Amino acid sequence: MNIWLILIFTVVSSLYALLKFKSTYWQQKGVPQLSDGVWGNIRRLTSIHNADLWQEVYDRFKGKSPLAGTYIYTRPFAVILDLDLVKHVLIKDFHSFTDRFTNPHSKDILNQHLFNADSTIWKGLRMKLTPTFTSGKMRFMFPSLVEVSQQYVETLQSELQEKSDGILEMYDWNGRFTTDVIGSVIFGIKTNSIRNPNAEFRQIGQKAFGADRPNIKWSLAKNMYMKYLKYVGIRRFNPILERFFLRIVNDTVLERERRNIHRNDFIDILIELKNQKDENGQPVLSLELVAAQLFVFFVAGFETSSSNMSYGLYELAKNPEKQDILRQEIVEVLKKHNNQLTYEAMMEMSYLDQVISETLRLHPALAILQRVCMEDYQVPDTDIVLEKGTAVAIPVQAIHYDPEIYENPSAFIPERFEHNEVQSRHPQSFLGFGDGPRNCIGLRFGRMQAKVGLISLISNFRFSVCHKTPQHLECSNYSFVLIPGKGVWLKVDKL
Repeated sequence: MNIWLILIFTVVSSLYALLKFKSTYWQQKGVPQLSDGVWGNIRRLTSIHNADLWQEVYDRFKGKSPLAGTYIYTRPFAVILDLDLVKHVLIKDFHSFTDRFTNPHSKDILNQHLFNADSTIWKGLRMKLTPTFTSGKMRFMFPSLVEVSQQYVETLQSELQEKSDGILEMYDWNGRFTTDVIGSVIFGIKTNSIRNPNAEFRQIGQKAFGADRPNIKWSLAKNMYMKYLKYVGIRRFNPILERFFLRIVNDTVLERERRNIHRNDFIDILIELKNQKDENGQPVLSLELVAAQLFVFFVAGFETSSSNMSYGLYELAKNPEKQDILRQEIVEVLKKHNNQLTYEAMMEMSYLDQVISETLRLHPALAILQRVCMEDYQVPDTDIVLEKGTAVAIPVQAIHYDPEIYENPSAFIPERFEHNEVQSRHPQSFLGFGDGPRNCIGLRFGRMQAKVGLISLISNFRFSVCHKTPQHLECSNYSFVLIPGKGVWLKVDKL
């Protein structure tokens, strides 16, 4: 018995000593750190996105060092605090930070998408998929967006006729709109989410963004240690999502091939890649990789734009004078184009562009941009060396709320994004779509989708706050993406 007690004590003591040593990783490098002990900041992990943690590190150490250290469980993160260093990580020294995650591989088919992909497949995927989002392709897609937006307006008008108080939860409505847009222009499918909130595509989208309310600490642990957990069958994504997108591949991609259907859209590009061979004679994209790309373009395409639209409506409702300025611009530009919403008319709406950018500043899609050191990296003008494999976090939301960059940062002021104002700031002071070679590939499409949605809504309805509208919107704790946690309730009046 004594031998067993000694053995257990030795093991526990050794484990504690190891964890204690790992929790001083940044101190050993001479980097200021934020840590709660041997398990890193586990007590602070109250949300999957961890926005509060990144904000605390930024507030405590910004100006004292170009970077600071923190921990999620036992994994050290380098938090970049200096905008010049942000530029090095995202652009100048991109070759040293090409990957987003330290363990992108898992048994999940859907994990091998463009956002997650490591450098071995990312560059080829990015190069092949970029033509999907050129200006020419945007013009080609534009009429489909306008058609869906017209259905959206008609359905909202019908809904308001049945509601005496005119109060609607706009985050759900906007999600139904963007789901139908993605279904139409990306999949070539009518998803009917606007008229039917229980449509299959809509349910899949909700499931992908935390509708099942996962355990926060377990979800973060999976993200940190997937390279070990995958060996015991732990999966990153719900199998329901995997089965759905594999079925879409079979129902849509293979059906197009059988019937020789060409629509010059995103799926056609994926089919082309599936049928191309690499230098080893293997398909550039397998059916599983096709499913993964469809997955990421669906969830990213519908969610980021619906959140941006919803946050934008919320800010415009709280600032009716800004809403009036935007509505006046929309009306005047449309009048110049015979009251027809064309691609050219949309591109003339400069204040609308400012509204979307300011909304993204206040409500970015991600709290951080994550990168990984691909090699030992000497931080410029310091003695600090980031070791190969180190996780790097760029605190987007904290930068966007820095009062030294944006005066009165909590206020909604679209004029911040007038050309001269933008030119006066550091180019990395706004990271709404990321930056550098791994920025958001669909940023043009995302902005276009949000613009068409807002043009249709603001030109037909007035939005104002009501008793259900909170003073401050809370983000969901259960999603890595910063989405509204309790909806966006607004009073809607038909003009």
